[in-house]
Amino acid sequence: MVAIILAAGRSRRLGKLADSIPKPLIVVGDRPLLQHQLDIIRQCGIKEAIIVVGYKKEKIVETFGKEYNGVNLIYVTNDIYYKTNTVYSLWLTREYFRDTEFLYFNADVLAHPEIVKRLLGSSKENLMAVERKECGAEEVKVMCESDGRIKRIGKELNPVECEGEFIGIAKFSRRMNSDFVDKLEEVINEGGEQNFFEEAVDRLLPQHCIYMEDITELPVVEIDFPEDLEFARNVVYPRINP
Repeated sequence: MVAIILAAGRSRRLGKLADSIPKPLIVVGDRPLLQHQLDIIRQCGIKEAIIVVGYKKEKIVETFGKEYNGVNLIYVTNDIYYKTNTVYSLWLTREYFRDTEFLYFNADVLAHPEIVKRLLGSSKENLMAVERKECGAEEVKVMCESDGRIKRIGKELNPVECEGEFIGIAKFSRRMNSDFVDKLEEVINEGGEQNFFEEAVDRLLPQHCIYMEDITELPVVEIDFPEDLEFARNVVYPRINP
């Protein structure tokens, strides 16, 4: 298994907070966001992480180098990060996950390590961590069957019909990933390089079983706005590091 972390974006919604450094290097508690994720990856025994970089990429590379506490780091550059989105960034890593299972991270997520341990410990091959909550237009939402199988995913879904929010951490299986690459390419070839990668996941759902893992009781936050960062520092981090 490898870990893939998408860390290329500009993070304009954070304003001046992300002007001088990329969002993954913003410190929460005692270390940068990305380091929190690398620590979880190391704790779970994953030996290789592919990090997609773009905005101020040199700062990320300078900070972590080619290896972090036994985890080999490979950097993939999205040179057009300013006009693409996660579907394109993930597609750039296709040769690293086409023939293996992988753990997916959005680089702006601060999460309790137990979330990842649950995904890896489950017998289900394809899992997306979901927080049950009342969602609005901003969140990536999931609709599920009674057994937890995801039947739709995306921002545009009716919140009333959804279970909650996909929080940006997932596990995907080797047997599905060749089709996954095909769906990523399909979205991009249709001119959808500015779409979120969940568009490709949504197209996989008729062919492959992907389930939600309910992590509602565990602390997690995706940091998009200054208030999210405040919540991460004052609420989530103290619960992860009591």
